[in-house]
Amino acid sequence: MRPSTATRARLGPRLGALLELCPVEGPVADVGSGHGRLAFELARRLPPGQVYATEAKAGPAAELRRLLGGDPTVTILEGQGLTPLRQLGCRGAVLAGMGGRTLVDILEADRDVLAELSWVCLQPMQRVERLVDWMGKQSGWVVRTNSTRERGHFYSGFLLVRQ
Repeated sequence: MRPSTATRARLGPRLGALLELCPVEGPVADVGSGHGRLAFELARRLPPGQVYATEAKAGPAAELRRLLGGDPTVTILEGQGLTPLRQLGCRGAVLAGMGGRTLVDILEADRDVLAELSWVCLQPMQRVERLVDWMGKQSGWVVRTNSTRERGHFYSGFLLVRQ
């Protein structure tokens, strides 16, 4: 099956900037994938079977399946935060479309899964200072940043790469 037109739609500046930060090395997970556009674009850049898209609940996961149109290159998982990635061998994860506080909560709750990752790409929608404060307290990561504007809003992206 082919992804739906909505999924193939252009990413836009916010997600485009985030994609620029993401290393092209997988397997990788788009955590809280939403409409699946980022997962679809990651799947275009990696070998088949190396992209996971997660949603916390059954309803959003079903909608994600519909939006991706049964695309076999993206595996859809259901579960909270990084938990669905446990023991999948993911090299990286992308978390976007959530507030800084939520991102920190996810990273803290699943520290064991975070420890398995080589890189994490983050883009908070609000409360950026909360995420920046958390990153400042972490050791063993190199941080790269970028930023963009979309529809009058400013977005900061962060790539954390394990040293």
